[in-house]
Amino acid sequence: MFYFKNSTIFLCLCVMVSNISLALVENPDKQKLNILILYESLCPDSKQFMQNQLGPNYESLKDFIDIKLVPFGKSNSFDNGLQFFCQHGPRECMGNRQQSCVLHQSQDPVAQVKFAVCQMTKLDTSSIKECSELAGLSSDINQCMSSETGTLLQLEAERITHSYAPSFIPTIIYNGVFEQQLQDNSIRDFRGTVCYLLQKRGDISFHDEVCQ
Repeated sequence: MFYFKNSTIFLCLCVMVSNISLALVENPDKQKLNILILYESLCPDSKQFMQNQLGPNYESLKDFIDIKLVPFGKSNSFDNGLQFFCQHGPRECMGNRQQSCVLHQSQDPVAQVKFAVCQMTKLDTSSIKECSELAGLSSDINQCMSSETGTLLQLEAERITHSYAPSFIPTIIYNGVFEQQLQDNSIRDFRGTVCYLLQKRGDISFHDEVCQ
């Protein structure tokens, strides 16, 4: 046990401990749940997940989660990106590339999710301008689309997607580890699955209003 003869020293140590505790509270990013979503632009299941699960629940969960969106799905590249073949045809390849180019503009997950959810609720890939502006992003992606930048973004999306070898799109991965049960639950109840994981980690209580 330590005794302090000088009350000033004791006071300083208390302030230091208090500051450290405050810093931990003010750094919520350390406690965020990392979520990777592998999807493709014209996939009906991807659209359904974005519209019915991610879109309606993201606002209430955003302070607890960090989402990364990867638009590629069951596609493949050939000749180092000279050609891409996509599950739902050439229009899907274009849509994946468009989404990569728009998402690449910002590291703000709120803007990225807002854009992707908007874009995925449309019938086709022609609403880039509307959805980009809604999310506060630029729709001027012609240079990205027609240059090596767009190709490299899709090749990186392919690398990430193929590293998990998904059998179903969309695939939702938590903290870098795929678990089939979490995948199945996420497709049916994304909010409930996230809340279960946050409660399991002790980030929120069972009765936290965000999960009610």
